[in-house]
Parts: sequence; structure tokens; C-alpha cells
Amino acid sequence: MELRDKNGLTEREFLAAYRPGDYPRPSVTADMAVFRERERGRELLLIRRGGHPFLGKWALPGGFSEPGETLDKTAERELQEETGLAGLPLTPVGFFSQPGRDKRGWTMSEGFATILGADGPEPVAGDDARETGWFTVDSRWEDGLLVLSFDGPERFEAKLVRDGAHAFSIRDTGGLAFDHAHIIAKAMAKMGLLQPEPADYETLNAQLRSLVEGVPHALANLSNAAALLWEALGGINWAGFYLMKEGMLVLGPFMGKPACIEIPLTKGVCGAAARLDETQLVPDVHAFPGHIACDSASRSEIVVPLHRGEKVVGVLDIDSPLLHRFTEADRVGLEAFARILEKAL
Repeated sequence: MELRDKNGLTEREFLAAYRPGDYPRPSVTADMAVFRERERGRELLLIRRGGHPFLGKWALPGGFSEPGETLDKTAERELQEETGLAGLPLTPVGFFSQPGRDKRGWTMSEGFATILGADGPEPVAGDDARETGWFTVDSRWEDGLLVLSFDGPERFEAKLVRDGAHAFSIRDTGGLAFDHAHIIAKAMAKMGLLQPEPADYETLNAQLRSLVEGVPHALANLSNAAALLWEALGGINWAGFYLMKEGMLVLGPFMGKPACIEIPLTKGVCGAAARLDETQLVPDVHAFPGHIACDSASRSEIVVPLHRGEKVVGVLDIDSPLLHRFTEADRVGLEAFARILEKAL
């Protein structure tokens, strides 16, 4: 027995009467953010548009999906047609459907991202791309705005504001076409390249205080503190502690990948913090003499000494895969975090 809807129609009868033209349909596109690492910093590939709209503006490579084509295939085809790049692993970063994002009409786009290897090929402009250009791209938070700075054939900045947990609204495109500033921000976040928002250390330290006050178990307190930092801080890949034992730092509770077990006080950022009894805020660990690479992905680090009385008994260590991840605000907030924790050791 065939099922019938509320109008008494079978599926065959419904489809025979259905007229697609009765409903508005959006166009669908794919846009690709291609990154690479170079000596001068992280670079993003942009194209200069050769047609309207946004003629002459810089944009991500991309274009319209064709009938019978999945969006990942659209991304592969458009990237090759506009830049000559092929065979790259493309990671979806989000679907963009803000009304008015395209002057031509109702257009939605799937964003993709990839990171070229050190020996990746050079792009060649094609199709409706007038030229290609590599731009160093950096991010920072300024007065509640996310600022993306681009430096290449031209220099400009785009500004966005957080709009919910997983989206941004554009305050200033910086001259980029369409809503590509938003797609770039989401791509950087997806690929672990976006500077996180400043931490709320007042709330974080209040949470720590509620966890450790009155708890007489130092190991448990250090474990909860590491977990709290891991959950509260963005853009990090390791958070934990090294504890002094017989004149050496020994691995304590942590969150992240397996780490170095012993660190002499004469080596690394942790050793310097314990030896000098000073917080070490390192924008680029590879420029730090004697840096110990427990995780090759780590690029910046902050280490805060821990005390019992006047004696250094360990360090709080946090690593990030981002350059310049930690700021003076992080130093102040984490030193206050350490002072609370010291009372619970």
C-alpha cells in the first residue's frame, strides 16, 4: 500500500505535480584558503578578480558549483582553474549563507582550507583570476575586534567581531571581496592558525580558587589546574607542570601530548624560568637559546615559576603552535593563577 500525504497524494503523484520554479533557489559556490609557511611568516594565497563584482579586488580562489558536482569537487576544479594547484587535501571549514554576501544574488558558499608543504608548487593565475599573490596574514584582538593583517602586493587590514560561538560579522572588509574576511577567519581557526580571544583571567582564577581551596592533595590540585587551563585557554597544545626534584625539573600533571620527563635547569625555557625565578614569555621558541623541542608543533611558550615560601618548587608551562600567542595580559593573569595554586601545594 502506497503512503499518501495530507493531500492524499502518493510520492509519484506529488513529484509529478512539483514545480521547482515555484521556489527560489540559491546559487552555490566553493572558496578555498591556501596557506603556506615561509621565513617571513604564514602566507595566504589570494587572487585579484578579473571580473565583476569586486573587479580588481583581492579574493580567495573559488567559483560556482556545476550540476552533478559535489562541493569538494567544485573546490578542486576551481582551485586548479584559477591557480593551477591540484591534488591538495582540502578541509571544509564552514558553510557561509549570510544574506547579501554576494551582490549578484542569493549565493551560498562552502569554505575549504589547506596548508601547502615547504616544497609546494607556485600558483599560476587562470580563468577569471587576473593575478595571484601571496600575503603574510596575521591575527590579533584589539578592543574586542579580530584584526586580520595582510601584507603582500598590497597591505590592508580586515576587522571582524565575534558573532556567536562559531561565527564572525565583518566590520571592515579591508578591501577583500565578498565575505572572504569571514571565510579566512574561519579557515585560520579551523587550521589552528588564529590567535584566540584574550582569556578572562578574573573568571579563570576564581574557578581555580573554588577547585583548590581546602583540598589537601597537591597532585590532585595540579591535575585540576592543568585541566582548567586546557579548557579555558585557546590556541594552546600543552599545559601542565614540572616539579623540582634533586635539582632537576621532572614532569608533573599535564594536558597534551607526551612530554620530556626531565629538564635540567641549564636548558630550555622551563629551566630558565626555574633557574632565574622569573616568568619566561617567549614569542618564538625557536629563537630561544637551548630550547627543548618536546613537541615540534610548539612555536611560543610561557613558563611561570611556582614557590613554596621563597623556594622555587616547580613551574607552570604552557605551549602554543602559534607565534606570539602569549601577551603581557597572559603573564599577569597566569602569575596570579600561580599564586593561588601555590597555596594549595
